[in-house]
Amino acid sequence: MAIIEIKNLKKVFTTKSDKLVALQDINLSIEKGEIFGIIGLSGAGKSTLVRMMNLLEVPTEGDVYFEDRNISVLKEKELRKVRKEIGMIFQNFNLLEQRNVLKNVLFPLEIQLSVNKKDAIERAKELLKLVDLQDKEKSYPSKLSGGQKQRVAIARALATNPKVLLCDEATSALDPKTTTQILDLLKKINKELGITIVIITHQMNVIESICDRVAILDQSRIVEMGNVKEVFKSPKSAIGKKLIFGAAENKDVDFKKLNNKTCLRLAFDGSTTDEPILSNMVLETGNPVSILYANTRIIDGNAFGQLQDEKSVQLKMKEYLDKKNISYWEVE
Repeated sequence: MAIIEIKNLKKVFTTKSDKLVALQDINLSIEKGEIFGIIGLSGAGKSTLVRMMNLLEVPTEGDVYFEDRNISVLKEKELRKVRKEIGMIFQNFNLLEQRNVLKNVLFPLEIQLSVNKKDAIERAKELLKLVDLQDKEKSYPSKLSGGQKQRVAIARALATNPKVLLCDEATSALDPKTTTQILDLLKKINKELGITIVIITHQMNVIESICDRVAILDQSRIVEMGNVKEVFKSPKSAIGKKLIFGAAENKDVDFKKLNNKTCLRLAFDGSTTDEPILSNMVLETGNPVSILYANTRIIDGNAFGQLQDEKSVQLKMKEYLDKKNISYWEVE
């Protein structure tokens, strides 16, 4: 069941001198309870898209549905009610510096007249325990680390019991270790509270480690979308290949020395990582292989990876890879 659905969305920003098309032809459906990732390079339209999901940005064309209700046509009062069910966290945390940790988490509850003070404080303390900051109630943001600030922001976003949590580059300002901790916390929230999570990022490792499905944005459009494992194994778009195989471009390999030989780039999933695919291929076909580059990543507990081989593309080799269900592309 879709909890968020976007249909035929377009967003144009108008300035005095020009019009900028930020998004166009956007159609996607986010299922209840999943962790959905949206990735793309800077300027692709990621942040604009996530702000459309709670109507912080109003579409120029198209509709946004939340639980089968078209929120694009709601009046402000009705829209505010819907936004209580869609929490949001940001890259720069957006904490109130003059308030301590407890009061930051309390803030969304204070503006709800229906919540009494005692219940609000109890709820805020529960959330601080959830994010492992129960000992920081009286601390102010200036005394917290980046990871702690983001934990406070997450607790605050959960204060109104949202059904969806939008994360706009929520780990971009954090170091790798803290990023892992925040992603583990988001997975815990998704699993234990059943909250649907949407993650906007330009970091492929974030998508790999937490998301169920992913949409790839490029030049204001969705160019690829699907299960993370499948997209990683066999990206179809040019930007998808760049994001997933990008590490190979930075590898210190002089491809010019190959004298225009044809290479194969292979992608394998967790079902084949324990099998010596290349060794068996060499034995079966009688053709040697030179590995130029190799990389593996962990997705949902399984090793996925790519490697690039120098060789003349032999029919027997292709037949062997097809038999083993190994995806490959010819690279000049």
